[in-house]
Amino acid sequence: MDFPFEMTGICVGVSDGDSLLLELPGGERVRVRLFGIDAPEKDQDFALPARKKLTRLVYDKQIRVEVQDMDKYGRYVGKVYAGALYVNRFMLKEGLAWLYRHYAAGDALLAEAESRARAAGRGIWASSAPLRPRKFRSNKGNAAKEGGDAGAARHSHG
Repeated sequence: MDFPFEMTGICVGVSDGDSLLLELPGGERVRVRLFGIDAPEKDQDFALPARKKLTRLVYDKQIRVEVQDMDKYGRYVGKVYAGALYVNRFMLKEGLAWLYRHYAAGDALLAEAESRARAAGRGIWASSAPLRPRKFRSNKGNAAKEGGDAGAARHSHG
């Protein structure tokens, strides 16, 4: 498969703040991961607002995806547009995702959007120490190895 390429379809599902399900014109459904951003995980602060915002922006709408790559889970990774709106950038601008620097190195548009949200204290940046989803996943995995909710029990206040 040669990248980049473009595809369009109707968004028929949003699983979190950086992933959606797209139905292509022939009826095939494909999973799409938004390029260059990492939204909060399910049990993390701002996960619900991020998913709700992405849903409002794309669900049941015609979406254009500039596919950049395919990830190890078989999802297309792309720049997502709802009309003229560059959705990936919008999610960063609203403080509902982190810039995925490793994958989006050199993307000045995305870097500027995150920088402005951070400076304004929007969304995740309102927290004094926002935890990147990658770190959250890592911590959650370590807690599971220690016996399920051991990490949660250690930090409970009651």
